[in-house]
Amino acid sequence: MKTAILGGSFNPVHSGHIALAEDVMKLGYERILFIPTSNPPHKILIGGASDENRIEMLNLALKDRKWAEVWDGEIRRGGFSYSIDTVRELKDSGLIDSRPGLIIGDDLAGGFSSWKHADDLAEETAILLARRNSGPRVNFPYKCQRLENTLWPYSSTDVRKHISKGTDLKGMVPSAVAEYIEEKGLYNDATT
Repeated sequence: MKTAILGGSFNPVHSGHIALAEDVMKLGYERILFIPTSNPPHKILIGGASDENRIEMLNLALKDRKWAEVWDGEIRRGGFSYSIDTVRELKDSGLIDSRPGLIIGDDLAGGFSSWKHADDLAEETAILLARRNSGPRVNFPYKCQRLENTLWPYSSTDVRKHISKGTDLKGMVPSAVAEYIEEKGLYNDATT
């Protein structure tokens, strides 16, 4: 099954994540694995939601999308979340049987060469470079497919700020996720 991987903190998952996955599906992928990170080496996770909360929000956001699956292997593994380790674990376990697509934002392109075994990762995956803003095309020295994905005007950080201000989340996150966030009282004191 032709599979692409979309990793991230999903703190919280928002409509832009879903739209990006839908854009990737149009490229002929049959499944998108959403992989919440445990401890990303290039990013500090901001509090407000536990690992279980992040997984549940993903499950709620994706429940009617037959092509989407949540894989919590990085959280179960613990420690730093390195993409190369995840790709190899997915292959070894039989969850993927061919060269997967690896969706990354062009905001990460500049630091990609510092990722653990970046050259191997670029060989073992088909990198799908997603646009994060409308600025000039970023330099990326690895073979990749540049996506013309829909740009979204907010990030998970922006969503958390809106929640802390009491702003309506309509359109920013799937409705089931908004209800879950309200029910659990998540991010009410978020500042970043």
